[in-house]
Amino acid sequence: MKIVKQLLDKIFFACGVIIFLQLPHFINQYTQRIGGYSESQIQQLSSYQSIANDNYNGQIDLLIQGFAKSSDEAVRQTGDTIKATQEDVALLKDEISILENEGLFKKIIYLIPNLRLNIAKGTLNTFQPGIPLSFWAIAYGLFGGILFSLMFNGATKVPRLILKKKKPRGKVFSS
Repeated sequence: MKIVKQLLDKIFFACGVIIFLQLPHFINQYTQRIGGYSESQIQQLSSYQSIANDNYNGQIDLLIQGFAKSSDEAVRQTGDTIKATQEDVALLKDEISILENEGLFKKIIYLIPNLRLNIAKGTLNTFQPGIPLSFWAIAYGLFGGILFSLMFNGATKVPRLILKKKKPRGKVFSS
């Protein structure tokens, strides 16, 4: 029975390592996808910037104001879209900087509240499991293996401890 338990513990450890290695790999693929999205947004904004260069001395904010002053609702909405794209490009620069330059744990902490669900969903749809070989990815994988092993060992020891406490104890001295 002890051999089976040791084997199961090793299997749980290996599963933990493999599962936890997928998160860094997913983040790498997400980073590539967000980079492509950023390039697309920059290209779209550059088209508006060229209009601003020709008509507003390069001041895209004046172009946006011109759209906002229009009586045509569709034109005003276009101005809102340009403004949103401009803000998104600024946010993407910071996001890409974190995803490309920071350690794994900082990336995870950053992505928890800032994950772009549409990008994450697209990444997940094309996700190919793999094993990243960076220090942080391996450390995270080992953390997962240890965590799974602890969960397995806890799950096998807790019931024994509970049963051990419930057993009635015999009297040492009889009266």
